[in-house]
Amino acid sequence: MNISLVIPVYNEFGNIHNLEKEIRSNLENLDINWECIWVDDSSTDKTWEDILVLPKSNRGIRLRNNSGQTTATMAGIDSAKYEYIVTIDGDGQNDPADIVSMVNLIKNFPNYNLIQGYRGQRSDNFFSRIVVSKIANLLVRKISGYQIIDLGCSLRLFRKDLMNNFRLTGEMHRLFTLYLIDNGAKIKQIDVNHRARIIGKSKYDLRRIIKLFVDILLYKAHKKIFTNPLYTFGKLALFGYVMSLTIFSTAIFLRILQVKDYIDTTLISTSLIIFSTSSIFIGLGLIGEMVTRLLFENSKNYQYTVIEKYN
Repeated sequence: MNISLVIPVYNEFGNIHNLEKEIRSNLENLDINWECIWVDDSSTDKTWEDILVLPKSNRGIRLRNNSGQTTATMAGIDSAKYEYIVTIDGDGQNDPADIVSMVNLIKNFPNYNLIQGYRGQRSDNFFSRIVVSKIANLLVRKISGYQIIDLGCSLRLFRKDLMNNFRLTGEMHRLFTLYLIDNGAKIKQIDVNHRARIIGKSKYDLRRIIKLFVDILLYKAHKKIFTNPLYTFGKLALFGYVMSLTIFSTAIFLRILQVKDYIDTTLISTSLIIFSTSSIFIGLGLIGEMVTRLLFENSKNYQYTVIEKYN
C-alpha cells in the first residue's frame, strides 16, 4: 500500500516544518511508500520558501493564482503518483498520527476505499465554528441522505481511482466526501484528534455558511441534472406538456359550452406559454447531454497554472 499526502496551503509560514516532522515521525515506521505533496495556493508570505527546504520525500507545487482549496487539492491529486490519497489541512489542526490508524484500517478491511475522519472533540470557537458546523452537517445529511458525521473534516484517505469520472472544481471540497460516495466509495468513518491552531490565522469566516448552502444546491443539481440532464429536463417538459394540454382542452370545452369565448379568457395564451417553456426544457436537456459528454471526453481540462515545482 502506497500513499500520497496532498496538503493545500495558503499563508501557512511557520506551520510547514512542524507538520512535516510530525508526518515523517508517524509514517517512517510503516511498511509503505509515501510522499508529501505541498500545494502552495499562491501564498503572499514565505510559505513557498518553507517548502523549498523540506526533505526530498516532499514535493511542492506553486500555483500562479490564488484559486482556493478545491483547486489546490485537485492540483495535488493530479500530481500524486501513488494509488491512495490522503488529504490533510496544512494548519496543523489535523493530527498526522490518525493517518496511521487510517492506513491500518484499510489494510485490515480492504473492502473500504474511503476512510473519513470526524472531529469528535473540536478545538474551535463553540458558536461560530462548532454549532454552525453541526447545523450544516445535519442539513447536508437530510438533503443528501448520507449519514456523514463531519463533512468539514479534511482528513481522509481514499483510493485515487475514485476520481476517475470527475474532477474537483469551484468549491467542491466542502462536499468532497459526498462526491466520492456518489462515485462508488465504500466509506468508514473514524474519530480523529483535532487540535487548536498554534501559528497563523484561520481562513474561516461566516461567509462560508452562505457558500455551503450554495454548494448543497450545486450538489443536488450535479446529482440530478449533470448525470442525466435529458431525463431530468424531460420530466419537467412532460409535466408542462400535460398541463398545457389540460388548459388548452379546458378553453375549448368552455367555448363549446359557450361559457367563455377564447378572447374572454387567458387560458389559450397561458397554454401556449407553458408549451413553449416545456419545449425550452427539452432543448436544455439536449444541450446538457452534449455538454456532459464533451466534459467527460475532455476530463483532463486543468483549471490552474503551475508556475514552479520542487523536487
